[in-house]
Amino acid sequence: MQKIVLIFAILSLSLAIDVVDDYDVESYLGDWFEVASSPWVHTTFEKNGFCNRARYGVLASGDLSVYNVQRDGAGDGPIKSIDGYARIPDLTQKAKLKVFLNGGQVGGGDYWIIELGPVINKKYQWVIVSEPEMLFMWVLARTPQQYREEYEDYVRDRVSALGFNGVLNKYVPRFFDKCVPYDD
Repeated sequence: MQKIVLIFAILSLSLAIDVVDDYDVESYLGDWFEVASSPWVHTTFEKNGFCNRARYGVLASGDLSVYNVQRDGAGDGPIKSIDGYARIPDLTQKAKLKVFLNGGQVGGGDYWIIELGPVINKKYQWVIVSEPEMLFMWVLARTPQQYREEYEDYVRDRVSALGFNGVLNKYVPRFFDKCVPYDD
């Protein structure tokens, strides 16, 4: 048991993840589609999820509203959703957010914006998100098809260069070709 703890301690020392220096919150708001994520994501709270989408807005408190929706089991499966809010605990590090989902972990989960794509029509086109341990990794895009055509090769290389290339945190594409659209 001590060897396992030591291995994790050594691995955690070698992991260093930077976040973007600054970003425009308004350009981040709106709908995002999960076009890739780490295997660890697929075995936890997004298990059996297809056609995953996140929607971010601004609450009266200044926090960000979070609404995540997915199809369960297949692209035409029943809809599962969860909502909550995101908070920026330290305004000097706006890219390190805490997300509080209804029914989620106490104390919130880390949501770190580590790389952003270009801004087109006042909206970022893709984002790489993770957390300090680098197990959970998401690539979100505004439109899955445009992402595949224009950005995927570059982003996949960036994800690997950032250290997301292990068994549990490597890039795994998600597909939207058989998704039934959401009504909202």
